[in-house]
Amino acid sequence: MLSTKLKITLMLFGVIGAIVCVTSSILYVLFPRIIKEKIKEQLNLSNGTEAYTNWKDIPVPLYMQFYVFNVTNPYDVIRNSSKPAVQEIGPYTFREKRSKEILSWDTENGTVQYREIKTYIFDREKSIGTQDEVVYVINAPMVGVATMAMQKLSGLLRPIFMPVLSSLLESYNEQLFVNRTVRQILFEGYEVPLLKDLTNLAKPFLDIPTILPNNTFGVFYGKNNSDDGIYSIYTGSRGVKHFGLVETWRNQSSLSFWHSKYCNMINGTDGSMFSPFVDKSDILYIFTTDLCRSLYLWYEQETKVLGIDAYRFTAPSKLFADPRVDPDNKCFCADPNNCLKAGVIELTACQNGAPVVASSPHFYQGALEYQSAIDGIKPVKKKHQTFLDVEPLTGLVLNASKRLQLNIYVRQTPGIIGLQNIRDTIFPLIWLCESAEIDETSANLFKNQVQIPMNLGTSILLAAIVLGTLWTVVALAITAFYCKQLKAPLDFFPFLLRRYTSLTTSPPSDDTTKNTQ
Repeated sequence: MLSTKLKITLMLFGVIGAIVCVTSSILYVLFPRIIKEKIKEQLNLSNGTEAYTNWKDIPVPLYMQFYVFNVTNPYDVIRNSSKPAVQEIGPYTFREKRSKEILSWDTENGTVQYREIKTYIFDREKSIGTQDEVVYVINAPMVGVATMAMQKLSGLLRPIFMPVLSSLLESYNEQLFVNRTVRQILFEGYEVPLLKDLTNLAKPFLDIPTILPNNTFGVFYGKNNSDDGIYSIYTGSRGVKHFGLVETWRNQSSLSFWHSKYCNMINGTDGSMFSPFVDKSDILYIFTTDLCRSLYLWYEQETKVLGIDAYRFTAPSKLFADPRVDPDNKCFCADPNNCLKAGVIELTACQNGAPVVASSPHFYQGALEYQSAIDGIKPVKKKHQTFLDVEPLTGLVLNASKRLQLNIYVRQTPGIIGLQNIRDTIFPLIWLCESAEIDETSANLFKNQVQIPMNLGTSILLAAIVLGTLWTVVALAITAFYCKQLKAPLDFFPFLLRRYTSLTTSPPSDDTTKNTQ
């Protein structure tokens, strides 16, 4: 039979176990809320917060990789109207640095206004070759001039002006394809003397906008060490739900390039951050000036980035779906009565009338017609998909790749030598991949500040719940067993009280009395 002291100990043991179990259970339920409140405190773009420091000067390595489409049969295409063939050459990799210049704070509205300066530095070690390699590419300025002439000239003026334009193109030796260095195609650019004379020639007939700055063409000409306008975004001071969302761009709360209010909406962040507590059912919106519109990404799968759990969001096929299939995309058509097919978007409206068409690399998710029009086009999801890996609790972007292809819309143009026998083709010029992935140092910092404390706190509370429950169950089991032995369960606790009282008040034994005599 158990001693009385042990019985009392078991009773106290059970009570303490029950208290530990209940308290730990309450804390286990409240713990995520406590963590969320701490995250909300930090996700505020104000001086002194870690979010502001990382936003102002992004610590994560950023890279811009370019792939050029080298035309391997230019003369066959021009002379024999053969099917074009291209060879992808790249990557030509640049380290991208971003720095924000703060212009003003609006504390009442909870916004900050800034410019973001982007600088690109060539990284030879991560590139396939030097920028001095020569490639054949589509002659974008020539095609642009011919396209704009067809669009702006009336039917009466075309027979007069187009032969003159054709002669002018010939005199400047402008052909459908040009051979230039990678350096010229990307940032350095190359002068197009034709444009100056053409502008003077056309002025009496039509109003010509500035086609190219300094009459120089380059895909990223003038974009190094520059910004794309003033942004105003929400700081999160009035709630994390709007954290990082773009309020205005170039002092406008909506765009003016497209044919409806819906398509001209500025939605989402700039893609470098999102509000916390991301759910798999969420749609992530990103405003990108490269496409002159807002994009959206859908959840695809769970993933890990350097040991950190993340959700992968990708650009769905619906984003550039054929407007005839998805009417929501019709307002993005340059001509709503003559929309392009799936996988592309015409950027004429925001490129000064130039026939620029954007798509995913190699027309991934695009119409088969575009993929099969040119030999050498091979879309692969893993290589050509745009994606974001987001840590769901904080909204931190751990890994991202924005992949975009720039094409020139080549149309058959009567009266222009080199274009009068060509098939209408969306011709690829380059594709780019702008990527960022958290490094080991930043990943370890995140783990130490967020992941490890959360996991440790959760583990301790779960262990306390288990141990408290175990203590209580063991104490109750032994107590129940003892009650069964007494065959009088209801008298157990009064019995303990009587036994405890008798131990403290009983008279001395006979042996003790004898020893004192």
